[in-house]
Amino acid sequence: MPTNTFYNLEESKRKQIFDACVDEFSLHTFSEASINQIIKAANISRGSFYQYFADKEDCYMYLLSEMVKEKMEMFKDVVGSNENDTVFDEYEAMFDKAIRWIEVKPKYYQIGSKMDMDNSEFIRKLLKGNLASLDYFASLIRRDQQRGIIRKEIDPVILTEMLFSINQKALMNFFYNRDFEGMKKHLHHILEIIRKGSTTEENHV
Repeated sequence: MPTNTFYNLEESKRKQIFDACVDEFSLHTFSEASINQIIKAANISRGSFYQYFADKEDCYMYLLSEMVKEKMEMFKDVVGSNENDTVFDEYEAMFDKAIRWIEVKPKYYQIGSKMDMDNSEFIRKLLKGNLASLDYFASLIRRDQQRGIIRKEIDPVILTEMLFSINQKALMNFFYNRDFEGMKKHLHHILEIIRKGSTTEENHV
């Protein structure tokens, strides 16, 4: 993570560096991204960069941590807001918020999509370590199985993987066409197919 020297900078300078990182990592995978381009866009010297960050990995981790903070703030009033919600309701509500978020900050979505294109060891470790969300939704599926909403024979891990696969490629064309309303409708349609295939008869809508 950044050094104290970085945090001692004026807020406007920190933002300038952050924005330069966003620009570079939204255009290129981590492996292809250039420290030189970040330095140039942020108008800092190479020496200053290494006073702020240990290396490119450190810089990237800082960027992701700031994005996660924003994301958690955005989702705080969605998770667990209604005790009658199913895992599908929570997922759709979170995704609806995420769509509004990427509509305002599309470069964040591009950074995420670039992670899926990078096969470097560093990114593979990051993706493997990102299990908290998967575990959370698997626990919601188990909860709904106990409530008699989702069929008992459904594997919570497989259903979770199906839900998260929607995030990957199915919606990318809508993003690049800036069709966010189409993205929401497409997501809802996919969710309805998964919902009807995994819920008990009495819980079909």
